Order: sequence, then structure tokens, then C-alpha cells
Amino acid sequence: MSGSGSIITVLDMFGARLPGDLAFSLSQCGSISADHPLAGEIAAALGGKAASLPYPRRQDFMWVTLAPTAEQLRCVIEDLRCWVLPSFGWESSPPIVSDGGPAGRMGALLLAQSPQGYFRWHSRPADTDHVIARLATMRAVIAQAPARLSQLRPTLEMLRRQFTLGLATGDRDMALQAIDEIDQRQLDTASNALSMSIRVAAAFGDDQAIVDHPQLDNLLSMRVPQRVIESVLLAHHAVFLADLEAAGDIKAALAAYLPLHDRLSGLAGHPADDADTGIVRMAAYDAALAEDARRLHLLADRFAGDTVVAALVASPPPIAPLPILEPAGQPAPETEAQSVEPAFGEPLQPSVAELETVRVAPVAVTAEPALPLGWSDVPALVATSAREPLAALLQHAALMPDACDPGDGDFLIELLTDSEIIADTKKRAQADQVLTTVIDAYVCEERFPRRERLGLYETVLDIWSSSRALSTDPIDGQLLLTMADALLRLNGHLEAAVATMITRWWEARPVRSRLAWLGEALELLTEQSSAQDYLGLWYAGAGLINVDHEGFSVADRYLWYRLGRRLGLDGTATDEALGVDWLPLHSADDPLLAAGFRKIAIVSLHERAAREAAAQIEDRTQAHVVLVTDHAAGEGTASAATADVILFVWGAAKHAVYRAFDKVRDRLEYVQGTGSASIVRALERRVRAAGG
Repeated sequence: MSGSGSIITVLDMFGARLPGDLAFSLSQCGSISADHPLAGEIAAALGGKAASLPYPRRQDFMWVTLAPTAEQLRCVIEDLRCWVLPSFGWESSPPIVSDGGPAGRMGALLLAQSPQGYFRWHSRPADTDHVIARLATMRAVIAQAPARLSQLRPTLEMLRRQFTLGLATGDRDMALQAIDEIDQRQLDTASNALSMSIRVAAAFGDDQAIVDHPQLDNLLSMRVPQRVIESVLLAHHAVFLADLEAAGDIKAALAAYLPLHDRLSGLAGHPADDADTGIVRMAAYDAALAEDARRLHLLADRFAGDTVVAALVASPPPIAPLPILEPAGQPAPETEAQSVEPAFGEPLQPSVAELETVRVAPVAVTAEPALPLGWSDVPALVATSAREPLAALLQHAALMPDACDPGDGDFLIELLTDSEIIADTKKRAQADQVLTTVIDAYVCEERFPRRERLGLYETVLDIWSSSRALSTDPIDGQLLLTMADALLRLNGHLEAAVATMITRWWEARPVRSRLAWLGEALELLTEQSSAQDYLGLWYAGAGLINVDHEGFSVADRYLWYRLGRRLGLDGTATDEALGVDWLPLHSADDPLLAAGFRKIAIVSLHERAAREAAAQIEDRTQAHVVLVTDHAAGEGTASAATADVILFVWGAAKHAVYRAFDKVRDRLEYVQGTGSASIVRALERRVRAAGG
């Protein structure tokens, strides 16, 4: 409750009216005895907590219950209805007095202490002592109540979903928590748990963690997903070879690859046409050390613009050749065949059949036999409870996502709108598992979002916005925003469809816990358009905010004010909708200012949101803020690497940019979300974690 002087004035007004041993005066005594019947209520009021105070009248005692926030007022009313009302008292009509209630000095003072309104109830004079005793007992029991802890232990599927959503939305802690619980409870195989650890490290650009993983060699001896293999190759390339290549010293890079050969031999295999440059070069080093001229020339022809591959073809390796490793199950070529292989430096023109063979999986991953089933068969498999074929298909998609073309995801609509499947608990669980697998395979990938997957993303967003519409779990809402952002980046003409799904999500459950999400959603939409079509959503959120300002960060407050202005409202209208005390004043004890930052970097491809965040951060910290909107490492990332903290917008940055921050990873702060509020919120989180 506001102002200690004001609350003492209010308490003294009540104390002066009370009879006998209930009377008190704080302004005269300075304190109150612990033996006073109302000591608990008075102490609570002085401590800024909810409290109930009696006011004697001719026929009864009227009690006034004050609370500093709407949430505390709701809680204390609920407690009173359990302990006192209606057995020992009754409520006024109306029970809650707010700004529209009676005026007068007493009413104004009460509303100053309980700005969301105060609760009025009554008791008989004969019951006064009993009511006071009940209030004291209620307060003592509630104070001793243990914190409520959920006894639900998540299943393996629930933890896999948590892991997948953590990766998809850039929530590193959530993904790691899922892995830890799976490990501690031994819910999954060792190879799956290790693969998940590698994927988290890869998703957040921690190449060193992959290279130094103590169980990496064990993992590579098992059958693991292709994307895990690629993450391992890219990490080794970034840590050991990339700097040498950048310096143009290919011979030194080849020598640096030599001690890695036993661990990585054969993993690169024959890269796909759209493979990362690092994968292609690792395949070339492997072929060069093995003096596998045919494979090296194939790589040179398919990736003609790669200077490293060209250099390896032009110059023989400066070290002893290693034996050629043949794929499992294939006989070694005859001596005659070896004799016709071209020497290093000679051109090679592969046949069409040979070009087709380079698309097989790496040696370390045994190729799956062609499955007769595809994604289109999933609805029938779930409907008929065909568990084993479904499990085989989902495993194949997890191991090699690109080998299972999901198309536009029409099977998801068929699956998750089938009334018989939705009504059956076990079948619905299988349908959810399918959806999680699709998100894991096609959203949690490094190249997300891919233009060729646009139709699939639309389907996933549509299904998610309807099937999870009642969820208040922040991670569910964040996935919706991740998918919405991807669609708008790929095709701005989808704004209307995205807005419809965001509106559907909000209107399904327009509650206070979703206000932070709604602010981010409106910022995303107004990045594309300032259409006043979104003003209704803004007013819906502002109405809830005006009821109770408690719990909003400074970043959230600036965001909602700025959104109102962006949607065409003037300052007066915005203040009236949000509340006149909504926008915070500049404070000398702002924790961001106290942190003493001199230079802060923001790495994001969303320039407008980054600039708005930068302006707010500069205003609050007095630090110099640099923006990096590059697609790869360069001068911008070099400057950012010298900052005190680097706010890395995970969902709006290219993976190649990570490598510029390998040596300053302790200064990276990952931003979940892409809007300005998300960026500032990440900085606030870092300051809190540091004890600032």
C-alpha cells in the first residue's frame, strides 16, 4: 500500500472510532502492542499487505478490506468467504467500491491505499470478538501453509514435447530441463539423450561444447539422426578449421583435420546439393586424406564455387594418404578398377548414375530401407491404432527428415480434426506425438524458415492456434508467435491470415496471464502494418491492464504505450486507456542504469524492433548500443564482440553469425521472441541473474 504516512492516517481514522480496548492511535504511540486484538491486521496494512479493519456503526460493524493489487484483493476476499462469510457476517451491496463509488475524504484515502477498490462486509456487534479471533487464526494458518507443488511427473512424451518447443522457440533452459529430467529418470536411451544434448548445443551455436562432449565418440558409434551428425561436423569445422581457411592456409587446415579423421571419417559422406559449406569441406578433407580422387572430384564438380574444395583438388595432400573407407555392405573395388582412377588434379566427369549415388546417407548412419508408408498414411495409422508402423514412420522422419516429404501438411488437418481421434484419449495422444514430431523435424532445423515449407508452416500454425487455444503456458504462445513470424518473413501477404490466428488465440482465453504475449503479438503485426484493425485487440489488453498494473516490467509498459501511439492514438487517449500512472518515470535506481553497462550489442535481422529496443536501452542505461543485422560474421559482429553484453535474438539471426561469438559466449544473452520488448526483457533478466 502506498505511502506509510497515508496508511497511518487511514488506520488512525479507524482506531479513533473503535470502542474500549479496540481503540488505538499510531500517530501518538508510534507502534501498537502485539497483544492488541487487531495487531495482525494493523501490521499487515503497515506492511503493504491485504488487511481488514472494523468501523462501528449503530446497528453493526462495517469491515473494510484493503489490498494493494487486484490479485491480492481477489485472494483475501476468497479467504474471507472461506473463514468468516457468510457464517459470521454478510457482504455489502455492492461489496466492492471502486473509483465510481462514494466520494468523500475517507473514500479517497481508502482508494489511495487500495486503488483497485476495497471490499465491504458486516458483522453483528456481539460477534466482534469472535470475528477478530477468526481473522487472526486465518492469517496464522495461511502463513504456515506450505507452497503448493504439483505432483504430476511428466511422461517421456511430455518431456520430448517440452524439448521440442524449447528448441523451436529458443528457450534453452526449457530444453535443458527436459534433457535433465529424462536423464535423471532414465526415461530414454542413452543415444537419444546424447543426441538431444548435441542438438541443444548446436541450436545455440555452442560448437566448443559439442567438440568437448565426453561421450561424443560413444554417440558417433551409434545410429543417430542425420542432423546430429551434421551438427558434429559443423562444430569441428568451426573450432579447428574455419580460421585456417579464412587465412587461406588450406594445407594447415588439412593437417589440422588429420587428428580428427579417426573420429569423423565417413560422416560427411556425400553432402546434399544444399548442404552447409562446412559439411562440404569436411567431406573434401576426408576424401583428400583417403586419396579418394573420385569422391573429391565429384565434390569439386558439384560445388564448383568452393575455393577450399578446388584447392584440395589442385594440390595433393602433404601427408601420407589414409585407406579409403568403403560404405558398409559394399565390396572393395577390384585392382583393375583402382588402376583407372584419375590422379589428383585430373578432371573427372561423373556419369548420371554416379551423380545419383552421392545422395546416399553418410557411412555412420545405416540407410533405412524404403518405407512403403508416408505422412499421408498417418491419419489411417492413428485411426486403426497401428502403433508399430506409426512408430517406424516417426522414427524414420526423426532420423532423416528430408527423406520424408511432409508436403503442405494436409495430413495434420485430417488427423487433428477427426472427431473419433480427438475423442479417444490414446489416439489423441498419438496425434499429439505426430504434431510434435513434425515440429521437431521441420521447425527445429537450422534452415528454418525455408520457403519451400511455407505451406507446411501455415498448416502447423492453423492447427496449433486451434488445438492449443486454451493453453496459458507461455511456451505454447511463443511457438505460435515463432510460426507467425516465419510466415510473415516469407510472405507479407499472409498478414490477414496470421492476424486471424492471433485473434483466435487471444479470444479463446483473454486473460491477464496472456497480456505479455498479446503485446508481443501486436508488435509483430504492427511491424508489417499500422492498420487500425488491431486497435480492438489493443483496447482489449489495455482494459485488463488498467484494472491492475501490478507485475508488468518497464519493458512491457513502454511497449503497450508505444503500441497505442503506433495504432494512431494520441498521448491523452493512450494514458486514459492504460491508466495515467502506466508509463514509468525515469528512475535513478533503475537496475539497468545501476548495472553500469558501457556498450551493449543487439544482434537481430528485425531492424525496426532492434532499433526501438536500442533507443529504450540507451535511455535507461546511458550505454552505447550497437546493432548487428548481418547474415554472417564481419565488421558488425567484431564490434559486437567487444560489448559488455550481447543480446542475441535467437529467432531472427543467422546461424553463421554465432561463430563470431565463440570466444565471448559468457557475454551472450539469448532473446526469446523477436520484438523490442523481448530484447529489453532479456537485458532485465541478465541484470537480475547477476544480482543487479
